[in-house]
Amino acid sequence: LLLLAAGAAYYLRRYFHTAGGKAQLDAWLLRAPVAGTLIRMISVSRFTRTLGTLLQSGVPALTALDIVQSVIGNTVLAEAVRKARENVREGESIADPLRRSGLFPPVVVQMVAVGEKSGELEKMLLKVSDSFDRTVESRIAALMSLVEPAIILVMGLIIGLIVIAILLPILQMSSGVR
Repeated sequence: LLLLAAGAAYYLRRYFHTAGGKAQLDAWLLRAPVAGTLIRMISVSRFTRTLGTLLQSGVPALTALDIVQSVIGNTVLAEAVRKARENVREGESIADPLRRSGLFPPVVVQMVAVGEKSGELEKMLLKVSDSFDRTVESRIAALMSLVEPAIILVMGLIIGLIVIAILLPILQMSSGVR
């Protein structure tokens, strides 16, 4: 069983290092119950912060979207950014392809649309990133406060099992001596 588990882990690791496997893993991670929301928020924050900083520095939008695509960290979201880049190259706004992808939260799409119309896209992107960063920090803190009691409980069970494993043979030996 140990050999089978090691073999399965090896082949899964190899599969998830391929392009298709990485995309499948990233899609699954985005759908994961608790972690999926956090992963999406972190990736979107990375997207908005990097894009806002690049645009603020005077980098052309198409080049900035190219760079952001490689920085985002999730292949599913990177593919959505790639499609958005292609649509922007054809003259469309950035917000519309992001909305059509369904992967970006509505508030991000709305802020991008407002930023494009007002001419202050960079500022809007940085504000969205700041907001998402604060939200991620508070959610991680809340998760950690929930995980701490579970860790203490598991540690107590492990210590209890160790104590029983030590005391049981001693009790058996002492009952056999009489």
